[in-house]
Amino acid sequence: MKISVAQIHPIPGNPTQTIEKVAELSRQTAREGSRLIAFPECLLTGGSFDSREDLERGAIEIEALAPLLAVSAETDIYIIAGFYERLPDAIFNTAALIGPEGIVGLHRKRHLPFMIGDRFTDTPDEWTPPVFDTEIGRIGMAICYEIRFPEVVRTLALEGADIVVLPAAWPEQARMLPDIFSTVRAAENIVYFVAPNRNDMDGGMQFIGMSHIIEPSGKTLVRAGAEDGVFTVEIDVEKARNKSLIREPGVFEVHPFRDRLPDTYRI
Repeated sequence: MKISVAQIHPIPGNPTQTIEKVAELSRQTAREGSRLIAFPECLLTGGSFDSREDLERGAIEIEALAPLLAVSAETDIYIIAGFYERLPDAIFNTAALIGPEGIVGLHRKRHLPFMIGDRFTDTPDEWTPPVFDTEIGRIGMAICYEIRFPEVVRTLALEGADIVVLPAAWPEQARMLPDIFSTVRAAENIVYFVAPNRNDMDGGMQFIGMSHIIEPSGKTLVRAGAEDGVFTVEIDVEKARNKSLIREPGVFEVHPFRDRLPDTYRI
């Protein structure tokens, strides 16, 4: 099965045109045989806002995603895209998982760093592990800063995620996240780890790209530079379902999930 990460520039201040751009790129990627395409954090709306009022004006409602729903229904590709979501009484930093049947699920970011629009964003009151059954496997979602909290991805893995998608907006100051953290999160949880990162300038902050897909062994399958593009790899979700590392049966076996001792942990 092919899956993809997209590293593209949004159209500043124009979510409608950016959504159309994402829709067309998703359609093209589906024609090339990919079953999943993941876009970065806050790509559809931009992420840099200087006040709550600016954020309210720049956020979009779920209904604005209609062109993406249409592409997924037409082509069977799953699409994950990030945006600031406007509700009647709240604004969330959201990633939507869209499938042929419509919106499969949403993840609303709970770990909010004091930067960009997240300074003015609401924290959802309720949270359950965002892991969703799809035709291509169980997909878990987290967003950007949440990679710094190992409990987040571990929870997704314990809920049976085969693929964890983490839309990101990492600047140069966060380089160790794509350099180090992503590999560790994939390997320690034995999951495919998919991280599309922004590569544009937004509100004076330059994002570094480096979008990547890492397999459950910790091997990097693809890692972009700073250029625009769609980066596609072949994966086998069965690799994420075998949580044991057996070098020699009966002699050298490691079972990281079976050997967990939750009663001994204080978190």
